[in-house]
This record gives sequence, structure tokens and C-alpha cells, in this order.
Amino acid sequence: MSKVYFLSGLGADWRMFQFLKLPDYLPQQHIQWVEPRHIDEPGQEYVHRLKEQVTDPDPILVGMSYGGLVAIELSKVLKPRKTILISSLATRHALPTIYRKLGKTKLHRWMPLKLMQSAVPLAPFFFGAHTKPEKLLLKGAIMYIDEKLLRWSLGQLLVWPQEEILPGLVQIHGTRDLVLPLHDRPDIIKVQGGEHLMVMHQADEISAILSKILEDTWIKADTSLKPPMGSR
Repeated sequence: MSKVYFLSGLGADWRMFQFLKLPDYLPQQHIQWVEPRHIDEPGQEYVHRLKEQVTDPDPILVGMSYGGLVAIELSKVLKPRKTILISSLATRHALPTIYRKLGKTKLHRWMPLKLMQSAVPLAPFFFGAHTKPEKLLLKGAIMYIDEKLLRWSLGQLLVWPQEEILPGLVQIHGTRDLVLPLHDRPDIIKVQGGEHLMVMHQADEISAILSKILEDTWIKADTSLKPPMGSR
């Protein structure tokens, strides 16, 4: 039996996935971010420390936003049964050019955290948070983010070397994502009108898509186990 491990977006935690409704019989766990040793700690070293939380020998990884990049790096170490991305990047080529240009200024290293957080009023529009609970959750993620983790993560995002799409990768992406715009290819599962935080605002649709993928993967992992009656 494969356990499903969730990796949230940058500065977020399990609460980003709280609106999803997945089958109860699927064992699930949320991976907790750990503090980087220093701002230039290589991503490969970081995931080796993060993988200690993954105890299942045949895991399924689900990464949202920046968590998707980490899920890909973890996949190279763990060889999971399945890796699924939501609102994320499959390769470095999908990173918007504007981010690369801003990255050359090293803003993520020297800009005061308070100045970064001053964009909170614009964040709901940019990320796609529409209801009051969604806006409060997004605001909390921004205002209480660990500064060291933020600066390290932004740096890693800018230098991420992933050139090729991971074999067997499943990618779910919204057509209206402003944070990480859709970098289209035929095998992406596209969610019409989906924004960056569609796991919250379009939770029912994402739940249905993700449940089908997880159920198929889980059953194939152990064909002797059948979903309990009434679990769908």
C-alpha cells in the first residue's frame, strides 16, 4: 500500500490542502518544511534531509507550487510510485522570464522581508484567493513565513537545473494561473479557469481529478486491495 505525501507551496503548510476531499482509505501525510542550513544550501542536500519524513517504501508524492519542484527532487532519491504536480513547474523552462530577470538583481537576498510582505493586499488577486477563508490563509502564509526558508527557496527556484520532464510525471495546472502561467504541453491535465490556489477555490474539481489519479495508482500498487464500499 502506498502512502500519499503532500508538499505545500512556499511558506505554506497542510492548510493549503484542507479543502480537498480525497478517499478516506488512502493513507496520507503532509511533509513539513525544515529550515535550510544556509541560504546557499544545495537543493539536493536539502531533500536528503526532508526525505527522512517519508517512511513508506513505495510513496506517492503530490507537490503544489514550489512543493512540486521539491517533489521532483525527492523523486530522484526515493523513486516513488507516482509524482503529481499541482500549479507547479515540470522543468526550469516553465519559469517565467520576468522571474529570471528579477533574480539577476538578487532581490531575494537583500530586500527587507517587511517590504516583500507589503504586497499582501495584491496577493489575493495574483494567487487567486477569493473567499474570506482563502484570503486569511494566504495572508497568514505570507505574514508568518520563515525568512530564511523564503530566501533560500527563491534562490533555489532561480537556479533549478531541471531540463527534462520527469518520466511518468502527472501535472495538473490551471489555465489562469498568474503566479506560474501554464507552460502547455499535450499531457498536462488542464483546469479551465484554474488559478494558482485552485486547490482551495476549485477544491471540488481538483479533488475529483486527484482522487481518480490516486485511486488508480493505489489499486495498481496492490491489486489485492479493493476500495471499501461507499468510499467513493
